[in-house]
Amino acid sequence: MKVFDRYIIHSVTFVACMALILCTLMLVSVDLFANLDSYLTGDIPALTIAKITLLGVPESMLFALGPSLLFSASFFLSQVQANNELICLLGSGISYRRLVTPILILGLLFSAGQFAFSEYVHIPATQLRERSRDELFGLRSTYDNRNITLTDPARSYVVHAKQYRDEERRLSQVMLVFLDENGSLTGRLDAAFAYWEEERGIWRLERVRNQSIPPGNLTVSTTEYQTLYVDEFTLEPAYFRNLSSDIKTMELSAALRYLQRIRILDPLRHPGLATDLAQRLLGNLNPLIMLFIACTISYRYKKNILLFSIITSLGIAVIYYVVQMVTLIMARQGVIPAVWGMVIPMIVIVCIALAERVVVR
Repeated sequence: MKVFDRYIIHSVTFVACMALILCTLMLVSVDLFANLDSYLTGDIPALTIAKITLLGVPESMLFALGPSLLFSASFFLSQVQANNELICLLGSGISYRRLVTPILILGLLFSAGQFAFSEYVHIPATQLRERSRDELFGLRSTYDNRNITLTDPARSYVVHAKQYRDEERRLSQVMLVFLDENGSLTGRLDAAFAYWEEERGIWRLERVRNQSIPPGNLTVSTTEYQTLYVDEFTLEPAYFRNLSSDIKTMELSAALRYLQRIRILDPLRHPGLATDLAQRLLGNLNPLIMLFIACTISYRYKKNILLFSIITSLGIAVIYYVVQMVTLIMARQGVIPAVWGMVIPMIVIVCIALAERVVVR
């Protein structure tokens, strides 16, 4: 049986590796030609172009791995069916479940490998690629943000800023609304700018107008300052950044802590960030899901095995990614929980594969 398992694993892995190489080269070529005009216009050296292109290879590999495994397993199982090898296996006492068990174990190994590859190779390469592109084309920081509203963990104030510039660590048109323990308004502070002082761990407000409501008094007192420090206003600049894409590339433990804190500070941004993190984690199950689908569907074609394997793989992959796109949009809008944005497409595609097998039988 060891020879039997090695034969299955070698057959599926070899075809998957060939398909992965071809798909990766195709995706890298598309990315290269999509940016070729910018490279030529900017008179970028060939070595720099090669470096940026190679840094995009890990992302292309991760995108192509699932469909490559799906095609490989579909091709292998369809060959077993078309060459009547399945009849011999069943006649010798080897069930279909025993046939696909090594393939499913291979899916688990590829999913674990994809997680490690994503965390330790893909993410560092993506960060380096983005920094290289920003420096090369003189792009401003991708962390700049607009119209940010946060509340502090103690719920003692709400802060709104029209703009955040990460390079200067500056907030523009800042408004602080102070609340008491009952949630009632106690004052408002408006500032033209706020600058983060790293040494003191606090924001320096400039051109400030402070409006306060004394307890038990309905009058409003107004005071103006050129510069002002508010002891409670110590939210770090990271919470004002645009991290819609960075949460996919920051260290995993830091991403989990940030997401837990942002649920309190900015509930409106939480669904989108939670969805990105769920996609980052659960997306590593794609190899296992694709191989499970390949083992579930029925193979009845006797001729043109390669053609029908490609058509089957593309059809299933298209359905899966289209459903995933829709559910991720719903998750980012807060319609469904973030985890379900990744789980629902898996359930749908598995149900389709099982229904197809039942119908064919």
